[in-house]
Amino acid sequence: MSHRYVSAAAAVLASTAALLAAASGSSGASPNQAAGATTVSTTAVSTTAWQPCYLPKGYKHFFELESAKNSQGKTVVRVTPETCSVNTKNDEDVAYTPLGAPRSLAFAAGASVEVFSDINSTTVKSVAPTWLVNHKLTNSPHFYYRVNGQNQITAMQEIYHP
Repeated sequence: MSHRYVSAAAAVLASTAALLAAASGSSGASPNQAAGATTVSTTAVSTTAWQPCYLPKGYKHFFELESAKNSQGKTVVRVTPETCSVNTKNDEDVAYTPLGAPRSLAFAAGASVEVFSDINSTTVKSVAPTWLVNHKLTNSPHFYYRVNGQNQITAMQEIYHP
């Protein structure tokens, strides 16, 4: 299960637990006490601080890879531009937010593509852009990338998610 879904599930469970705790208090508890308990729990969940994800030098964009195909002798990927935020208290808690509509991008000649070897590995392997057409990524569909002046991908690297 992706850590993004685990984080969302944890937040929902924490909120549900807080509501159940407030609702199942002693029969002598006043409504104000129950509301106070809910407020404290909700505040604890909402105090998570998020900051923008770090991009390696030379990279300026994030995207979610939706698909890849060969078109007129070039590899073209369908991507959704994204922003990325990371929880300052848990760097494995990462949230991606679509930044725009999906679009297609072609690879420039000599473009480099780096993907992870398998789901439990941080070992990166370099592949040709055409590799993306017939292979399913084992880790995540999120990448950072850079483009040239013709809006073609010159470098793309998969982002590791534990």
